[in-house]
Amino acid sequence: MRDNAIRGKLLDFLHDIYPEGADDRSILSVFYQYHLASDIEHSLEYLNDKGYISRKDVPHPYRKGEFIKLYKISPSGIDLLDGIAVDPGIAIFPDKA
Repeated sequence: MRDNAIRGKLLDFLHDIYPEGADDRSILSVFYQYHLASDIEHSLEYLNDKGYISRKDVPHPYRKGEFIKLYKISPSGIDLLDGIAVDPGIAIFPDKA
């Protein structure tokens, strides 16, 4: 069940920086204190596979042959956060406004 929470947190983070995206290393640096890197990576892949985020592999600017993974929330992910769609595999936390 803890994967559900991190998935929701990742979606919320990407929503906060929308329309920009974030690379995998930046995302790991934000969440590594509370979650294992492997859990973060698996959750990103889950969200990508479900279509809630998109991933774009771009060449590293300084390291030939290496790629950087860029993640961005998709319209489906925004709908999920807005309550228009529901997925039991993702815990969505209501805003505390």
